[in-house]
Amino acid sequence: MKVPYKVYYERGNALSAERIAVQARDIDRIRLIEGSSKHRIESTKLRNSAFCVIEVPLKSVREKTT
Repeated sequence: MKVPYKVYYERGNALSAERIAVQARDIDRIRLIEGSSKHRIESTKLRNSAFCVIEVPLKSVREKTT
C-alpha cells in the first residue's frame, strides 16, 4: 500500500492522538478499562494487515505547531 506519509513497522512504535482511523482484517472485541471519573477507556487489538492513521493530533501538539 503506497501512502504519502511515513509508515512505521517496528515493534513498540506507538500513536497518540485525539482521533485515529484504523483498518484491519481482524479486530478483537472491545474491552472497557477503568478511566478517571466517568471517562471510560476502550481497548482492542488489530491483526492481519493492520493500518492506523492519525486524523486529529493531540490538542497540545496542534497548539505547538500553530
